[in-house]
Amino acid sequence: MPTISVAKCDDYQNAETAFLHCIDHLGGISQFISPGDKVVIKPNFISRKRPEEAATTHPAVIAAVVRAVQDAGGSVILAESPGGPYHAAILKKIYETCGALEVQKETGCELNYDIASQEIEYTGLKKRTFSILTPILQADKVISLAKLKTHTMTGYTGAVKNLFGAIPGLNKTQHHFELQKKEDFCAMLLDLCEYIKPTLSILDAVWGMEGNGPTSGTPRKVGVLLASANPYALDLAASHMIGFEPDEIETVRQSLDLGWTPPYSALTFVGDPIEAFHIADYKRARGSEIHFLRKINLPEPIVKKIDSLAQAKPKFNPNLCVGCGECARCCPPKAIVIQNKLAKVDLKKCIRCFCCQELCPKKAVEARRNPIFEKLFSI
Repeated sequence: MPTISVAKCDDYQNAETAFLHCIDHLGGISQFISPGDKVVIKPNFISRKRPEEAATTHPAVIAAVVRAVQDAGGSVILAESPGGPYHAAILKKIYETCGALEVQKETGCELNYDIASQEIEYTGLKKRTFSILTPILQADKVISLAKLKTHTMTGYTGAVKNLFGAIPGLNKTQHHFELQKKEDFCAMLLDLCEYIKPTLSILDAVWGMEGNGPTSGTPRKVGVLLASANPYALDLAASHMIGFEPDEIETVRQSLDLGWTPPYSALTFVGDPIEAFHIADYKRARGSEIHFLRKINLPEPIVKKIDSLAQAKPKFNPNLCVGCGECARCCPPKAIVIQNKLAKVDLKKCIRCFCCQELCPKKAVEARRNPIFEKLFSI
C-alpha cells in the first residue's frame, strides 16, 4: 500500500531538517536517486510571486531537496513552465522573484533556460498529444515538488496538478480550451502524471494557500511536509488533511475509481501523526460544490443545470485592475478585452478556467457567483 511520510516543520528555517526526517522515513533519498542520475526537480513557480505569498514552492524546501539529491550522487536541474508566455527572459524574472536564484547560488544546481519542447503521443485514459519541456523528457528521474493550495477551478492543487507546468507556456491554454469540463481536464492531468511518472512527490505545506487559490488566496500555516512515491495517494492524504472529501477533488476521485490509490483508510503513514495537522476550517476557493447533488441521485441534467448556474464567474475589480492585459493574453477562449485601461470579460465565451485569476499580477480578478448560490454554498 502507498506510504505517506509526514514531517512537522514549524518554519522554513527548519526545512532541511524536516525534509531529511521526511525522506528518511521512506528509506532515504537513495531509495529514489542513484549516483549519476540526471534529476529534474519540478517546483510550482506559477507566476512571479514572492515566497512569503505562499503561491509557489518555498526556496528553503527546494534547496533541501536539491542538496539531498546531490548527496545521493544526482545532478539537479530546476525546470518549470509558469503560466503565460514562456521564454528565457520570463524564466529569469520568475527565478529571481520566487527565490530560485538563491537556491542556485547556495547549491550550484542548474536552472533551466531551455525553452524547447517535444510533442509526444500517449494513450492512457484517452489518446493524447502532449508538448513537454525537453529537460523533463531527458531526465532520468523527475521529482514533483508541489505547494499545498486551493484552486478555483479544480478545488485543490498538489502533486498531480503541479506537473501541468511540464507543458510549455501558452500550450497549456489549448488544453483548457479543448477540455472545458472539469472531469475531462482532470483526466488529462492524470494521464500527464502517468506519462511523466515522478519518482518522488513532495508537498510544501509549511505555509499553504487557502481561499481563492492558486495565486489570489491567503497564506495559511499548516506546518508540515509530506512525501510519497505515489502522487495520487499524496494528494488524497493532503486534501483530506484540509477537509476535502475525495469526491470533491476530481483528480482524487478519478484516481480512486481507477485504483491508482487505495482509500484513505488503507494508506500507510510514517513519521509524525498526520491528524496533528488536520484543519477543518481551511477556506476553499469559490466554485461549484455539486458533489453532494450526485450523492442524493438527482438526474444528471438537473445536476448539470445547477452546476452551470452555481459556478463562480470571473469579475474584475476596477479598483485593482491596471489594464496590463496579462489576462487577455492568456485567456484560452479569448473572452477578455481591455477597454479604457480595464479588463472586461464576455461571460458567454468564458469557460471558467480562471487562468485570468491565476495570472493577474494585481489580484484584480474575483470569483463571484449568483447571491442565491453564494448563500446556499456558503463557505
